[in-house]
Amino acid sequence: MQNSSLETWKWITGPDAAELLSAASGVDAGDVQSISRLRKRWNADLVGTALELLSARRRAVMKFPLHPPTACDQPGVEQATPECIADYKARRIHDALSGPAHVLDLACGIGGDAMALARSHHATAVDLDPIRCWMTETNAGCSTVQGDATRIEIQADAFHLDPGRRDERTGRRLRSPASWQPPLSCVEALADRFQGGLVKLGPGIPFEDVPDIEGAELEFVSLGGRLSQSHLWLGTLATAPGHRRATMLPLGLTESGPPDYSDLRHDAGFDSVLCVPDPALERSGLHGPVSRRFGLQEPVAGLGLFTGDAPPSSPWFTSFHVEATMPWRADRVAHWLRQHDTGHVEIKTRDRAADPDQLQSRLSGSGSIPRSVFVLRMGRPVVAVITRRVDNSTVSIESNREPDGDPVLG
Repeated sequence: MQNSSLETWKWITGPDAAELLSAASGVDAGDVQSISRLRKRWNADLVGTALELLSARRRAVMKFPLHPPTACDQPGVEQATPECIADYKARRIHDALSGPAHVLDLACGIGGDAMALARSHHATAVDLDPIRCWMTETNAGCSTVQGDATRIEIQADAFHLDPGRRDERTGRRLRSPASWQPPLSCVEALADRFQGGLVKLGPGIPFEDVPDIEGAELEFVSLGGRLSQSHLWLGTLATAPGHRRATMLPLGLTESGPPDYSDLRHDAGFDSVLCVPDPALERSGLHGPVSRRFGLQEPVAGLGLFTGDAPPSSPWFTSFHVEATMPWRADRVAHWLRQHDTGHVEIKTRDRAADPDQLQSRLSGSGSIPRSVFVLRMGRPVVAVITRRVDNSTVSIESNREPDGDPVLG
């Protein structure tokens, strides 16, 4: 965080700072001459905080297109939950508790989640940092309490916890849950104190690091086709107790159940279509049950790609028509592409079987047909699968199911 006092942050977001913010709006943090001119009128602390705020606000608009925060710094914006996901979580809490509730937002940061919670619940935010508490109060308009999230004594219907997973001084990601702020080990005690809870985790967290709490639901969320977050839902907030869930936003598509990796082998290479599951579906281990529902199989165990005779009618998969499969040799693939009127080529691979950046410019041509080339390890040999992307724009939301099979629209 910018090393500024709470008083400085309050001043820089107030009416008296309008002239400074206007003068600093076009100044880059590395523009020494412009910064020197600003410092002739305002002190270095005010100028530094103004530049930090303006830069953070520009970044915040990307994450919060509808309700951007006004009080924020760059580390806070980087760690904040995107607005689309925060709104989704607030809706899930509302539905699980059958209406508005009192929700504690623990380790609230700049208030990315508190802003969504406060729009549909009575929210109280808690953080050790007084500047973070003030930022959340300013952005979310909710009450805040400075204190240790693991020791705070406030009665509420549920809690939301977003442990800090970065060292704010260095920006270094904290890999061990024991080093998070607060450490992940506090979750069991919180689960005993509250009837319902939600813990935000990193999407790549090892399964062995996830707290083993009876009835918990582990969810993986993708946003715009990228794996974004994982959530641990506890108590009354767990709508699929003991199961995993995959959720695709902004569509609101969701799938829950136990992971199942059995009976996916195909052993005959790729059929007419190659299918890539949404990363939330794959990370949750639910790609097996969903792929079987659409008659898909896995050419190589653990590859995470599927094949079938026709594109599945589901947004859970991005499909590609298979045009040719051959042993991987760049010159041979380039010759095939030139002979078939190929234009732009995107390279897709797994297990680092090839360097996509290097190959994309080498294999792209001047033709009219865009193609996707998958470079894959099929056991020991490496193969190239040359494909054309299927238009998924007309795919219906058919596979949106809870464990009992009833459709659920997010």
